[in-house]
Amino acid sequence: MTADEFRQLALAIPNTRCVTRLGAIEFQIQDATFAALGAPDPTLATLRLAPDTQAKALAADPHTFAPQAGGAGARGVTCVRLARARPETLAPFLAAAASKARNRRSNLTTLGRR
Repeated sequence: MTADEFRQLALAIPNTRCVTRLGAIEFQIQDATFAALGAPDPTLATLRLAPDTQAKALAADPHTFAPQAGGAGARGVTCVRLARARPETLAPFLAAAASKARNRRSNLTTLGRR
């Protein structure tokens, strides 16, 4: 998969917008980032998954998915090796990351109204 193919797959998710920050291309829903491309390594993308979803990604394709080093990886931030990624494998995990971002923003809005 190329970076352009990843970008197209991410932007196909409803209400996704693309922003550039510190050399990375970030994909956001309601200002919550769920995926990124290009930094620090242009051959990788990152997904912000829940830890249990990250475990499923690692089990589904350990050659494509890996936890990010350090504490972020323990919280579900997952690296995607673009050269090994296939759309049919990546798409459900990209959707899960977007759903997590969407739900996070909804929960914050609900808490703010109380």
